[in-house]
Amino acid sequence: MKRNVLVWVMLGFVLCGVLCLADMKYASASETATVVTGGNALNLRSAVGTSSSVLQTIPNGAQITVLDQAAGTDANGTWYKVSYNGVEGYVVSSYVALGSQPATAGPSVSPAPPAVTAGAEPTTPATAAPGTTPQPQKVTVYRTKTTYKKIKVAAKLKKQTTIRKNTSGKALLVKKKKVVLKKGKSVTIIAEKTVSGKKWFKIQFKSGGKTRKGYIKSTNVKLTVKKAAGGTVTGVKTALRVRKKPGNTAPYAEVNGRTMVLAKKQYVEILKARTVGKKVWYQISFPYYGNTYKGYVQAKYVKLVKRRIQKKVAVTVLSEKEFEEEMTRQGFPDSYKTKLRVLHATYPYWQFQAYKTGINWDDAVKGESKLGTNLITNAKSAAWKSMESGAYDAETGKWKVFDGSTWVAASKEAIMYYMDPRNFLTAQGIFQFELLEYQSQYQTKDGVEQILSNTPFSHAKFSYTDDVSGAEKEITYASAFCEAAKQSGVSPYHLASRSKQEVVTGSTSVSSAVTGTADSYPGIFNFYNIGATSGANPVMNGLKWASSGDTFLRPWNSRYRSIVGGAMYIGSNYINRGQNTGYLQKFNVTPDSTYNHQYMTNVEAANSEALKTRNAYSGMLDSVPLVFSIPVYENMPETNCAAPQ
Repeated sequence: MKRNVLVWVMLGFVLCGVLCLADMKYASASETATVVTGGNALNLRSAVGTSSSVLQTIPNGAQITVLDQAAGTDANGTWYKVSYNGVEGYVVSSYVALGSQPATAGPSVSPAPPAVTAGAEPTTPATAAPGTTPQPQKVTVYRTKTTYKKIKVAAKLKKQTTIRKNTSGKALLVKKKKVVLKKGKSVTIIAEKTVSGKKWFKIQFKSGGKTRKGYIKSTNVKLTVKKAAGGTVTGVKTALRVRKKPGNTAPYAEVNGRTMVLAKKQYVEILKARTVGKKVWYQISFPYYGNTYKGYVQAKYVKLVKRRIQKKVAVTVLSEKEFEEEMTRQGFPDSYKTKLRVLHATYPYWQFQAYKTGINWDDAVKGESKLGTNLITNAKSAAWKSMESGAYDAETGKWKVFDGSTWVAASKEAIMYYMDPRNFLTAQGIFQFELLEYQSQYQTKDGVEQILSNTPFSHAKFSYTDDVSGAEKEITYASAFCEAAKQSGVSPYHLASRSKQEVVTGSTSVSSAVTGTADSYPGIFNFYNIGATSGANPVMNGLKWASSGDTFLRPWNSRYRSIVGGAMYIGSNYINRGQNTGYLQKFNVTPDSTYNHQYMTNVEAANSEALKTRNAYSGMLDSVPLVFSIPVYENMPETNCAAPQ
């Protein structure tokens, strides 16, 4: 009896380089904020530093106005210049939540800090002493551990083949003789590599009584029994559609009258292989809109790679000694460790990973300092804005606007400040380093609702036509973001906060990107402003992109298709390609398109979005084992890069 053959692969294609840059709701020069001390009053001081005099105290939950988000730094971290009841002064940023937030949304300190007295600051994660929090040795919470299942695909040779040592074509030699395998020889594919447009399989086989490894061209083998593996499609310049039968003339597979288009890096299951007109086609099984379908794609669009597997594992809290050993093992420099110790003492379940960029710090700053790459509001003081040629006109004393009406080039000092991860190893800043994969056990609908509070999407519903059944359905925005997370593998908290930043203009208003009433693109929605490239009207650019093409569920002619399809785009073009934190999406220091393919031009964006994500975890920070991937550069300065003065 013929065995059913199974191979996991991942699909992908090259899209036009659409950058999602403009029409973003960046933090303004003066911004409403909330004091969040966990119950204590906050000292408003006459200058930066705890040695300055206290002008008055501000109660927890009070609304203040932030005048400057980088007034100075000291051992407590960054200080804000604020206004409260007509009095201007300075406060530690760790106790300030930008935006109107409930008092319970502030830093969750465990154990509770001591009462505040005049002339003293509340005990915060920035100043708490290591070891003040009880260190349980066993906990009942879980975190998701990512592992990779190796490729192991059975195949047979189509013809007698010389085995190569590598993909350069050099023959594999055993006792100075070339290794040649006969037609029909069974081999196991264990890896794949594409070089100059040609696909090579790395194989494992037995020869001379020993197990050996080598390379052969993919055209020389025929897949037989296939076991679980992962894969990705490369080199496709147009959308990858699924056909009903093998062959270029076969009709495309459809659902409710719409052609099926598979997303980049989507996992599918290979059921069998067929050759039609000298071209190999795979019959695949794949998820689409929550259901499983079958169809055919050309084998040349399939690249076998390791399949990512996520498992729940019990978390054991590290002792102080173990944590020190773990920081050293991860490769964190000493300049990172002090603040990480404080975070570990306060939130012992949190996990910290060093993301070693392999990039020299000065090179990274130079790459991100390219004119127009990082912008800042013109309302900032001169030190925050670039004075270089092309950014500033010395004769007129004005800065060149690169986006909208107020966004100008950020100074090198401002870029260095926001790029330096050590400036944001605080209870709120750390969230720009949170891994953004979907974690169903922690990321809930209630958490999404917290993010959407005080917006038109809060507990609100919308109607849409289901593409599979054709039935009219109703769903809340929070549930839609959760559905999008399931289909894209992206955190629903990240999706909701990104949409909130992109299209929410007030507690009861949204931009024309999601009203469906734009004159040029009626009935089109774009919840993440994807394709909203800089220009006279970036929102219209985004709606144009959302109305065209057939990838990622486009056209986005319903709110549901936009929320879910946009999430697929974000997952495929950012999260699944290595830009899996807010920081890496703002400052792309990954090996893929380094210093380019960045989601936002606002230099403050990653830190601004971190607060929204942190607030979503309010009330559960003490028990959720979050994972943070923190960049580490080569030859970093010994101390933090200070905010411009």
